[in-house]
Amino acid sequence: MIAERGWRWLRRAFLPVSTVLLILAGALVPLPAFIELPGTAAGIPACVAIDGRAGARVNGDYMFTTVSQRDATPFGLLLAAVMADQKVIARRVLLGDVRRDRFFQRQRQVFLDATERAIIVALEAAGLPVEVRGSGVAVVDVVPGSPAEGVLHAGDVITRVNGEPVRTDSALVEAVGATDRLRLEIQRGGRTASATVQPRIQEVDGRRRPVIGVRITTHEPQVELPLSIDVASGEVGGPSAGLMMSLAVYDLVDDTDLAAGRRIAGTGTLDIDGRVGPIDNVELKVPAALRSGAQVFLVPARQVETARSAVPAGSDLRVIGVDTFAAARAALLRTRPVRSASAQSPQPCQFGRPAA
Repeated sequence: MIAERGWRWLRRAFLPVSTVLLILAGALVPLPAFIELPGTAAGIPACVAIDGRAGARVNGDYMFTTVSQRDATPFGLLLAAVMADQKVIARRVLLGDVRRDRFFQRQRQVFLDATERAIIVALEAAGLPVEVRGSGVAVVDVVPGSPAEGVLHAGDVITRVNGEPVRTDSALVEAVGATDRLRLEIQRGGRTASATVQPRIQEVDGRRRPVIGVRITTHEPQVELPLSIDVASGEVGGPSAGLMMSLAVYDLVDDTDLAAGRRIAGTGTLDIDGRVGPIDNVELKVPAALRSGAQVFLVPARQVETARSAVPAGSDLRVIGVDTFAAARAALLRTRPVRSASAQSPQPCQFGRPAA
């Protein structure tokens, strides 16, 4: 009799207990994927400290937009399937063979390098003297399927091309000027190695040019700036804040009222020559700009239609495509209100104010 009562209790409890376990599994069990969704629009000017120019202000604000990532779960996948502003990306596609902590560490360094390039471009545009030197070109990552795959590796430092020294990332880009096979001298693991790679013509930033398929940065850069500039950025990673960082710094050091009272959001990589490059998930960055109250959203020229398609009907957000820093500056000057709005305080720095 006792055994029979116990069995009946188990049968009654089976369904609710199973249901609870399934709900917990659907909500908590991680899958080998990430869900990407709109992040934030972070203000830049309040995070910038310029030595000797404590009173530098921007009439308006410049914001870089981000994309958030969270671990995918079964329920998360179902939600992402019906939400227009969420995307699923396989863990391997995003991280490759790199550990997650190592991947974000690299992305953090990419952000710092992008910030440095943005400052250089901004100061040069403002007519201030800048000098850049380095000890080679560090390979940040190798593009799968590219000529460099299996030849170069992340962490390699390229010091010579065809016997000629290369000291900065821009020098390597210039050295890859044709599709002729290149002889590279590399520092790898404390040793000198040599390799050959044959560039391939590919479309980059809207133009076709020879590439070897590596993401690079100047190794041990030594930059002489006329001003000491510190940027607080927390744990932000990736290169996509380059364009907006350069515009914010330019507005801070130049007498031109570029923002003219507007909240200006945007995204786009920026190389040392001032060219703006495309980024991933531009359509997920538009909602962040809208939530921040931005009136203008700057994007790489080749992605302008994608960004505009993400702007809801009735919104007055103006999406402008640009392919260089100079084009972005010209567009902001051209679209300024007839009368600049009165001075506005930029949003507070989300990452803590840098030390002066």
